[in-house]
Amino acid sequence: MKKTTLSIFTASLLLSPAFGAQDLGEVVVTSSSKLPQKIKDTTQNVTIVTAEDIQEKGYQSVPEVLSHTAGFVVTSNGGAGQTTSVFVRGLKSDNLLVLLDGVPLTDYTQPSAAAALEHISIDSIKKIEIIKGGQSGIWGAGAAAGTINIITKGGSKDSATISLKAGSHSTKDAGFDVSKNFKAGSLSLGVHWLDTDGISALAARNAEKDGYKNLNYYLKGKFNINTNNEASIFVRRDYGKFDYDNGNANDKISHGKSDQKLYGIDYKYTNNALSVDAKVSQRKIDRSYIGANSTYNTTGKSTQASLTADYKFSDKNSLTVGAEHTINRADTLSVSSFGTTPNKAKFKNSALFASYTQRVNSLLGADTTFNLVARYDDFDKFKNKTTYRFGIKRECKIVKGLHSAANVYTGYKAPSLYQFSNASAELKPESTQGFDISMGYKKYINFTYFSNKIKDKITSSYNPTTHKTNYFNAGDGVKTTGLEVSSEYAFGDSGFVLGANWTHMFKYKDNKGKKAQRIPQNSGSIYLDYYFGEASHIGVIANYVGKRRDVDYSGFPFKDVTLKSYTTVDLTYNTSINNNFKFNATIKNVLDKKYETVKGYSTEGRSFYANVEYKF
Repeated sequence: MKKTTLSIFTASLLLSPAFGAQDLGEVVVTSSSKLPQKIKDTTQNVTIVTAEDIQEKGYQSVPEVLSHTAGFVVTSNGGAGQTTSVFVRGLKSDNLLVLLDGVPLTDYTQPSAAAALEHISIDSIKKIEIIKGGQSGIWGAGAAAGTINIITKGGSKDSATISLKAGSHSTKDAGFDVSKNFKAGSLSLGVHWLDTDGISALAARNAEKDGYKNLNYYLKGKFNINTNNEASIFVRRDYGKFDYDNGNANDKISHGKSDQKLYGIDYKYTNNALSVDAKVSQRKIDRSYIGANSTYNTTGKSTQASLTADYKFSDKNSLTVGAEHTINRADTLSVSSFGTTPNKAKFKNSALFASYTQRVNSLLGADTTFNLVARYDDFDKFKNKTTYRFGIKRECKIVKGLHSAANVYTGYKAPSLYQFSNASAELKPESTQGFDISMGYKKYINFTYFSNKIKDKITSSYNPTTHKTNYFNAGDGVKTTGLEVSSEYAFGDSGFVLGANWTHMFKYKDNKGKKAQRIPQNSGSIYLDYYFGEASHIGVIANYVGKRRDVDYSGFPFKDVTLKSYTTVDLTYNTSINNNFKFNATIKNVLDKKYETVKGYSTEGRSFYANVEYKF
């Protein structure tokens, strides 16, 4: 399996088909410290998913990638383009910070402030860095459960690629990516387009179809000023147009759009041991939902400026320091038979952070890495926050491949601008305290125990008379604890690779003492891959999600329900006819399993997709 699932503390010991014979300890990630950093210098749990992995596994969306990753559960209000939520180690989407080329996608115009992953084109992705565990010490608000950094295509090699895809539900997909290098730098351009009839958002899945269209384009440029200085720019747009169902599976009227635009300028200076990065970025969002009797329109803008510097005292210790300033704005207008509700909100934040890494060879029989990060945030709307993370990893010298690690951290989630505007009293940020402890032997077996406790949980209540939702801080804490297990074994030179991951939740209750909504006690995946010929592959993967508590919102008062457990099976085939031409075919939900991830909403049945890619 090419997807490289790493307990990062052991990455320097392992090899993976995703990187061939490359020492994974030398692989660079950017989401652990805001600057490029070798995996061997971090202590956290990371999964790296490359574009090749996405093709090999037949993934159709970013949420699908996450649904096959240990510790993650994904839910969706229907098919392609519908609202999607991601749960990480029992924590909701708003505790997971999503970055696109290092730019935060936190959407403070939405009630949860979570990023809209369903509208990010998967075909434009070069790799995805997934880090589990508290990252607020580096990234601040919304990173209490971890970070995901989606890195788009474009790089240091001349290339041009055309891709075409077709499949079930009249799905059509086309795109091209081109990169050109010059003496003075490089330019990369990509355009991707998707059109599908989709499935019905509300059950049953064979009711009136809710289609989806997506347009994505990006431009990236790098300019080499001299040996020590370079500048880069990027522009990106993700536009999605979707139909949805408003209380009726045969609703042919309700539709909406999501239009996200990103702009950024980045300046880098390097000189021996010193690296400095200055970045200015802006994210604009324009979203609307239009139904038969109501409309909802919202626009938002987030502007961020940051300065980060790293100094390497030696090859074994380094210090990173940085500062950033962010301004978030939202403007919302809701119109329905209950009246017109305009809302405007704004908040600012300034922050300072630092990270220190120290590696010690042969300390008590093991190579040891220490990492300490701390951050101070100054908000204009609520009390300032100080967060930290301390991590240690150990790589045994006597038994090669034996490893262990531990991370202790704090984090927080800031209220969204929507929540600010709909609160009867002053809202405080949610605060998180947590830790994870890991151990294992190579890729054969790895265990991670995790625990998170949330204070001042932001919750809501609905008033059926005024038809308004009120947000407030709950007095009780929320605690989640669990165990992740992963394993992978390659059967010599036979070409067969067998792997699996499993997540078990010991505690996952909400602030009212109930089982957390949509969180299963058990979930996991098992896969078998066969690599043959020069460059061909056949794979099967089964994904299991156990029973979950959900809420039926179709009538008032709302009622608790139990969603049944389910298992889906996917088949994939990939081959490279030559160095330029690739073919991929995927059968999703081979057994045509009927299941729900959200009460009352549809999921995709058996479906088929084929993709061809030509490089020249």
